[in-house]
Amino acid sequence: MSKDSGATIVKLGHPIAFITMKKRTLLLLVGLGLMTAGLFLSAPQFLQARQSAAVPKVSAGAFASKTVQPTVAQATTPPTPVARVEGKPVHIQIPSLGINLPVVDGQYNAETQQWTLTKSKVHYAVRTPLANNTGGNTFLYGHNRKEVLRSLPHIKRGAEAIVETQNGYQFIYIFEGALETTPADDSLFGYQGPPILTVQTCSGVWNQNRQLFTFSLKEVR
Repeated sequence: MSKDSGATIVKLGHPIAFITMKKRTLLLLVGLGLMTAGLFLSAPQFLQARQSAAVPKVSAGAFASKTVQPTVAQATTPPTPVARVEGKPVHIQIPSLGINLPVVDGQYNAETQQWTLTKSKVHYAVRTPLANNTGGNTFLYGHNRKEVLRSLPHIKRGAEAIVETQNGYQFIYIFEGALETTPADDSLFGYQGPPILTVQTCSGVWNQNRQLFTFSLKEVR
């Protein structure tokens, strides 16, 4: 004891000093463990956010009905009707991503509120328009798996998607942008406008969201 200051002085070899150092070491190890766990858990979120940020975005109203106001010339001279070409999608390629997959029919089960899904194919939502050259939103979807559509977030604006149909046509689409939304968002089914293609896969750390990739029609071969 120090008679001058009244403070307790504990020598390094004292048992109390040993216990105090042991507690500090334990607290330090626990703190480091928590920091490591936090970094591990947040890493997928960081990677997902970084990946999503690189994809060109489209507005939330991307699937709103689109109408074109006629000009005076159009009002007096009716446009020449376009012969409709259409077909059921059976294959999709996105060459820039190495995607080359068969397309099969996809159905929605109202009881389970689930869509048909396989681990190796893309699905055509049969409730949406066939691939065509006059209008509507043809909807394809697939798992966020390496074998299916996991590489979609790496797509660049202007990339081509080639959809082959059951009757031998090739519809060539150009990527415009992406939109992340929730599974409950069904706005894409109300789209009315020029022909487009939407390809959907899951997104988010736990695949809890949906990312929609929109393509405009370039040509039909």
